[in-house]
Amino acid sequence: MKVLLIGHGYVGSYLRPIVEAAGHDVVICDQNLQRITGVPFAMRCRYQELSFGDFRDFDVILWFAGHSSVPMSLSDPDGAVANNCLDLLQLARRKPSRTRLIYASTASVYSAEVEAGADAPPPELSEAETKLSPVNPYDCSKISFDALARCFAENVVGLRLGTVCGYSPQLRGELVFNAMNRAAINDRAVSVANPKSWRNILFLDDLAYYVTALIEAEGALPAILNAGSYNLTIGELAATIAQVHDVPMIRRADTKTYSFRMNCALIKSICGAPPRTTLIDRCRDFTAALKAASDRLDTMAMAS
Repeated sequence: MKVLLIGHGYVGSYLRPIVEAAGHDVVICDQNLQRITGVPFAMRCRYQELSFGDFRDFDVILWFAGHSSVPMSLSDPDGAVANNCLDLLQLARRKPSRTRLIYASTASVYSAEVEAGADAPPPELSEAETKLSPVNPYDCSKISFDALARCFAENVVGLRLGTVCGYSPQLRGELVFNAMNRAAINDRAVSVANPKSWRNILFLDDLAYYVTALIEAEGALPAILNAGSYNLTIGELAATIAQVHDVPMIRRADTKTYSFRMNCALIKSICGAPPRTTLIDRCRDFTAALKAASDRLDTMAMAS
């Protein structure tokens, strides 16, 4: 397959070598020169500038170039609506009908606010059970495109991603699993509030497994697919990370927060289940990757 990967940030920089290793030809589109330096096949431009002719030779387009968090969207709400919805819709309508578009939606459209200290776990929601009450520009822009794509585009697949985590060359250190491990390493403690709230988290290797399978899948695919690795509480996540690093867990005051769980049976029925890895091993792998990256930087600094 010939694949256009739009966005070479946290997710895209992890996906590219894995999709290439699966035998596909990958071209990157990113407007950030630093992100594409050293990438052999890359276009430095905004995806909004690409025309029908630019898409003509691609079998699959992977879109991971959105306003990718609530804080980013709150700081630029108009940009979030344009990028995550309106501009993406224009891309979906400009591409050839035979070209499959796989884009990043979000599992946060399932979230519901819960009071501090609430005990009951939320239900595991399927693709048909979206909460139609977005409370911020991020969720609003994502859910709006999910709806519009069904009516105004074809051959489009939205991945409702759990909270993405794991090591990537373009690391996002603020994501919950990443942040807790870094705190355990650097501060020798893990802080946790709202330990009873639930999240679905998605590790990058599981995301790459699903994306590679969907690139190669034959026939029509569902418009929306849940993609996650684990449903677990914030307290369970913090306790495991504290155990792995042998550090204390510091309890913070609870606040009003959100909570959700996802049912990922549909994507597994299409792609198969990714290899199972324990959360303990995930923590150890993340720590090892951080150390290897730090060692590389030290070596480069000494050489210069």
